[in-house]
Amino acid sequence: MSEETDRSMQDLKPTVWIGKQGCTETMIEEITAQLKKRRLIKVKWLQNTEVDPEAIALQAKATLIEVRGRTMVLKGRGPALPATASKKPAPRTARETGRMQRAKK
Repeated sequence: MSEETDRSMQDLKPTVWIGKQGCTETMIEEITAQLKKRRLIKVKWLQNTEVDPEAIALQAKATLIEVRGRTMVLKGRGPALPATASKKPAPRTARETGRMQRAKK
């Protein structure tokens, strides 16, 4: 794994926390829903909870990227929505518009 990829996984904040009830069907549904929105998600679990990361990845139809301690990183197998899909592009300023017009000439 490249150092750049490793750094991006360290910067990734956990979005799913598995509690003392363990990994329930509701947790799998939440993991699946988040994988549809994001490319990678980080899942953490409590120290006294038994979790099988490979089984969770299989149930969620995800790829297990990495496990460190009580943290795993999952990647969705299908196409994820781009992060900017819900945002409208920022309007261009007059200065940017002028540059584009000069570049076309």
